[in-house]
Amino acid sequence: MFIVAEHIITNPNVFFEARAKIAQTPQGVKRLQSFPSVSRDRAVCLWEAESPEKVKAFLEPVLGPYSRNTYYAVDTKEAVGLPPIAAAA
Repeated sequence: MFIVAEHIITNPNVFFEARAKIAQTPQGVKRLQSFPSVSRDRAVCLWEAESPEKVKAFLEPVLGPYSRNTYYAVDTKEAVGLPPIAAAA
């Protein structure tokens, strides 16, 4: 399933440095897209995983101290422009 992670960034410099630590994802979690704001105070990322909780468990230890985050499953029937789902996500 597709998962959105919305970030309200409280410490942009450290948040964007910490993102490098999430380059290697655990099995079953894949980052597909990332959309940071020009102002660097918000970002929205699209993930593929079995649940929002799995993405949250991976991201919170790394990014949680530097942002307030919301995670939710995407309603694929209403979404527009989603990439194809990988067979082995």
